[in-house]
Amino acid sequence: MVNRRHGMRSLLPLIAALLAAACSASLVAEPGQDLRSRARQRVDPQSSAPLIAVFCYHDISDRPDAPSITISPALLQAQIQGLKRDGWTFLSLSELLSYKERPADLPPRVAVLSFDDAYRSFSEQVLPLLRKENVRATLSIVTSFLDDPPKDLAPLMSWEQVREADRSGLVEIASHSHNLHRYVTSNPYRDTDPSVTARRYLLEEARYEDREEYRARIREDLRESRRILREKLGHDVAVLAWPYGGHNAVARDIASGEGFVLTLGLGGTSARPEDMRAGYLPRVMVYRGSRIEGKGLGWLSPPRLPVRAAQVDLDAVYDPDPAVFVKRVNEVVEKVGRMGATHVFLQACPDPDGSGFFRSAWFRNHQVPVRADIWSMVAHKFRQAGVRVWIRAPSMNLTWEWERHPEWRIPFRKRKGGKEVTPWYFRLSPDLEGTRKAAIDLFTDIAVYLPIQGVLFDDDAYMLEGEKLGGSKASTPQAKSAAMRDLIEGIKEAVVAWRPECRFGRNIYAPAVEKEGVHPGYSQDFGQFLKDYDLTVVMAYARMEGHQQDAEAWAESLARRASRKWVPQRGRELDAPPVMLKFQAYDWSREEWVPGEELAAMVRGARRAMAVDLGVYPVLPEKGDIPVGLLGEPVPAFGSEGYPDSK
Repeated sequence: MVNRRHGMRSLLPLIAALLAAACSASLVAEPGQDLRSRARQRVDPQSSAPLIAVFCYHDISDRPDAPSITISPALLQAQIQGLKRDGWTFLSLSELLSYKERPADLPPRVAVLSFDDAYRSFSEQVLPLLRKENVRATLSIVTSFLDDPPKDLAPLMSWEQVREADRSGLVEIASHSHNLHRYVTSNPYRDTDPSVTARRYLLEEARYEDREEYRARIREDLRESRRILREKLGHDVAVLAWPYGGHNAVARDIASGEGFVLTLGLGGTSARPEDMRAGYLPRVMVYRGSRIEGKGLGWLSPPRLPVRAAQVDLDAVYDPDPAVFVKRVNEVVEKVGRMGATHVFLQACPDPDGSGFFRSAWFRNHQVPVRADIWSMVAHKFRQAGVRVWIRAPSMNLTWEWERHPEWRIPFRKRKGGKEVTPWYFRLSPDLEGTRKAAIDLFTDIAVYLPIQGVLFDDDAYMLEGEKLGGSKASTPQAKSAAMRDLIEGIKEAVVAWRPECRFGRNIYAPAVEKEGVHPGYSQDFGQFLKDYDLTVVMAYARMEGHQQDAEAWAESLARRASRKWVPQRGRELDAPPVMLKFQAYDWSREEWVPGEELAAMVRGARRAMAVDLGVYPVLPEKGDIPVGLLGEPVPAFGSEGYPDSK
């Protein structure tokens, strides 16, 4: 069944008029240090602030069959010498932190070397090179690995070799955890995720570990790691490198309480002086193909890759019969791959009858019943196929609170002239504390339990003409826009506390893109969206907006309007606007699928306007006329037949 959630879209102007006439007639995120998404940080080559790059290396070897994170000794030496020629000053972590309160005194370009996992090659290859080049490095130890090495890793150092490195004066030893450098079961389907960022699913008890169990697990591991390092080295260590770079505010608070003054992640970007003061530094992972050379900084701030997205409703994928369900999952994963999507937007809450009421969820949470705990499982299937996964979730259309708290609702007039009119989404007023707490509770559970890589705020975040804020006398479009923005900014803070690298996007109605400033009919400000989100998703639904006959030209015009309003950051002038045109694949008013050629025409129009971020909705496993390669080349995980390669 095709979800008809947008089928009432044509009634919005009528509802707005009725509301205007009526008006004229009458769980908080866990505590922790504030974490901002580092994915949006860009290097400004003209900035006067010092540039700090912390490099993350692993094994150093010439083995031809080594993984991509293994580089040769010659390449490591060439990178060090090249950075020196290009004006970089090498500092140890402790030297870098000595500038914490006076970052202006740092050299203009600072490089810090770190090596994870304590491979034997560090003792045999890296330490002699550090002596030759007179540079220092940090070596991170997984304490359980040295006494019981995993069989799939290259040879590791002995404790005596670690002590030799520690005594060299060129190496600072750090913890890489005791036993957190592994994946743990994270859902009932036995999928796994990195231990620090996953809330474990206990298969024997058919439940997730609770908050205190999670805290205790992290605390006991870090305490044990620090104890062993103190025993083996004769002194404490003050730095922790998070396994796989994964961390969150709670884990960071625990690390601080256990005596770690600095933690290291990944993130692929430069560190900032404020990161030193906060006690967390992002690092740049070095691969065999990394081109760390030249005075240019492209390697430190690569261009943003295009986002080509399929929006999938799990309503059409789920079935209580496990065999049918798995078959549909495989079908939709293959379909998304064939159409050339790089990303998928998966719905958070079921709406099988298209009523707009959300009374359950597809994941573990503390607000509404779980219809089936499947979101994480489907997400893993997509990620295994090379597709990045975002969740599409409501911020104001929280049915469970709408029904419990009528006083939180955005009021509306049900009858006009004897005719009953029901608004589409049943939304809560965004300026009320109850709304804010309920939304943050929901998104906190999303971030805690799900392996999200991004959040797409659904199209319920709008307010019509005539709709009023529940807690404010000021209900201008500007005031309503600001109230929604404030609500979503609070949600974002709660999410990044648990998923620091999460990206954020928000749906916007196409007329709001064509309007300067705040659109009075939706209280949405496209220019503000461009500043607030990593991706602004324009619902470019040609048939719904009355452009079926000129869909291609309209898509081109819409893309040009969007790009003209984009002001790139200094130094990033060549970046494409972070705006996606999401095209309508189903005609809800006629109850028919949009022909594939019509979709292809809209894509052609958008591309003539140089649009690079494109999407389609809805994408279902068994229905829909979506051409192969509509958005781009099929993803690498899929062969010529569209099925996963057998290799």
